[in-house]
Amino acid sequence: MTIEQLNGAGETASPRSGDTVAGTGNSVATNSRGMTEEPAHEQMERHATLTDELAALGAERDAVAAAVQDRLADAVSEAIAEAGANVGNIEQSKDGKRFRFEARLDRAALVAAVTEALPDGFVVSHVNEDGTLSVDWTGDSTTPSKREHGAILKAIIAEETETDSDGFIESVPSRDRVLARAVELGVDEGDAADRLSRLATLDVVDITDEGVYPDENFSRY
Repeated sequence: MTIEQLNGAGETASPRSGDTVAGTGNSVATNSRGMTEEPAHEQMERHATLTDELAALGAERDAVAAAVQDRLADAVSEAIAEAGANVGNIEQSKDGKRFRFEARLDRAALVAAVTEALPDGFVVSHVNEDGTLSVDWTGDSTTPSKREHGAILKAIIAEETETDSDGFIESVPSRDRVLARAVELGVDEGDAADRLSRLATLDVVDITDEGVYPDENFSRY
């Protein structure tokens, strides 16, 4: 027996792409690594199945989101009813027969009420300039008290910061005023002071001798 015969003993050649397997008459499709490929029609059937499953999951996801949105809206409505609105006289007509009033929500009181009414795991992240509220899911089943306190402190600062017609800040609340208002809304003074300092570290607020200013990250945290 030659060396070539010894080397080839016991080896069986793998079928190449397009080879006919003995005894079957069927053509076997293989890739460059010799692995059998899934027929294209079976791939398309699997694609169609996955597409249907994704559509069903998408519909279920949307239904869950709508249910959560309804619950959050109910909580906000409940909070608005509790917090009420501040009503102020704007002007009186020249003939004295017509009066104009403005009903404004106290943002700080509203955030405190919403914070209390929201389901566990949700927190008010920001009161926007257009009057809308941003509510975030914390990613957990509970809401850290520090985030609740931060939302209330930010609302106090936003409520008591006065700007001119061009949007430039004219006055801001003092640190003592922010803490006192937080206490009025049910936050422990020590906790409020700690959270206010943390907000300053995060560049959410800027605490100066003149007062507490909104800082560059005020709309982010």
